[in-house]
Amino acid sequence: MSFSLSEASVPVVVQMLTGLSGVIDKAAAYATERKIDPRALIDARFAPDMYAFGKQVQVAAMWGCFIPGKLSGVDAPKPADEDKTFDDLKARVHRAIEFARSCDAKAIDAAAETIIAFQAGPNLRKFKGKDFLMHFALPHFFFHCTTAYDLIRHSGVPLAKRDFMGPVHGQIEG
Repeated sequence: MSFSLSEASVPVVVQMLTGLSGVIDKAAAYATERKIDPRALIDARFAPDMYAFGKQVQVAAMWGCFIPGKLSGVDAPKPADEDKTFDDLKARVHRAIEFARSCDAKAIDAAAETIIAFQAGPNLRKFKGKDFLMHFALPHFFFHCTTAYDLIRHSGVPLAKRDFMGPVHGQIEG
């Protein structure tokens, strides 16, 4: 059985960002119900040197674009980090989902052995496409999705694992 980079990337990105969108919805509803300033949740962080929830969402969305973009050879969008509200964050996540879906599966699959190179701070990173996806990009993506979920759960929003997971791609019923 063949397994492709496009199958290992785009559906995973879409699933996790859809789950993150639902987490944002629940956080917004919680803030409204409890009469909490939404900024208290958007600015929630575990430690002073860690990104707050809003930034975690921005970075998760960035990875959601960067992964299929790099693999397909398309420049990912680089929106300004000006998200101030839950609606802004949801819109960013939605745009990332749409971008991921727009990337060509054949181009992604062709990148398995292609060298993917990009600047990360002062360092030039280089990976074969399959290693970029499995050992670098997806772990980064999951880290930021997980941290965003954990921050909101820790802030009191009633969430469960199914909220984190989003709709599971390929699940066979029965």
